[in-house]
Amino acid sequence: MCGIIARIGGDDGAVDELLTGLENLEYRGYDSAGLAIKNGGGPEVFKREGKISRLKDVLADETPDGGLGIGHTRWSTHGPPTDANAHPHTDCTGDVAVVHNGIVENYDELKTDLADRGHEFESDTDTEVIPHLVKEQLADGVDPETAFRRTIEKLSGSYAVAMITDREHAVYATRRGSPLVLGVDDGDYFLASDVPAFLDFTDDVVYLDDGDVVVVEPDDYRITTPDGEAVDRSVQTVEWDPEDAGKGGYDHYMLKEIHEQPAALRQTLRGRADPATGDIRLE
Repeated sequence: MCGIIARIGGDDGAVDELLTGLENLEYRGYDSAGLAIKNGGGPEVFKREGKISRLKDVLADETPDGGLGIGHTRWSTHGPPTDANAHPHTDCTGDVAVVHNGIVENYDELKTDLADRGHEFESDTDTEVIPHLVKEQLADGVDPETAFRRTIEKLSGSYAVAMITDREHAVYATRRGSPLVLGVDDGDYFLASDVPAFLDFTDDVVYLDDGDVVVVEPDDYRITTPDGEAVDRSVQTVEWDPEDAGKGGYDHYMLKEIHEQPAALRQTLRGRADPATGDIRLE
């Protein structure tokens, strides 16, 4: 099960905190890991197939500064575990970087249309269509938030997405059918697939609902509906001990996995089985 982590703050501590978040998400299982840091220009991407230790080896030789970034641990769905298929994914120019959990069910159609318009792809993933779609919107002259919203409207399936661009010092994120939570600290903010990712840094959490779009900036965050209407989500304080947080509140990992089985089955069948018609589609 893939894991998302994002961090935005006022200093240059994003890399260390993103790596901590990725390590805290290791319990979800993964085959590759990566992160993208915004350090004054476009997003700088580092990613590797295999353990997070391989990613850390790369960063030990070249650690970027920056207070804003996104990270990801991937469990392969579309495409084998390779450096190229690891997240984050970017557009042709590298101006947009995206991490994504879930499945973009209509990615074949979207990818074909984008390729016909001259876009070139470097991975086998469904995720890579997202930054290319955003880039097209940006080229039309809209701001990153509008480009993000218009892109999400084109996606079918289940997803949690977080995006950064070369233009604004902000993280743009949304969820539909995949979990995403916001962590609130004094001057720092986090987004993650699960609370344990950032529990080392804050225990104040905002649980996002399906369809919520959140824009996180260094000094504030905004949550809106897909149509842009402001919504209020309360900040809750979790009482988990960081040492036990990886179990998601359960006494044992096995118990947690048992309770997750219905959701895991639904996600496995989504896009492959249509209960209304009885149709089955396997690649």
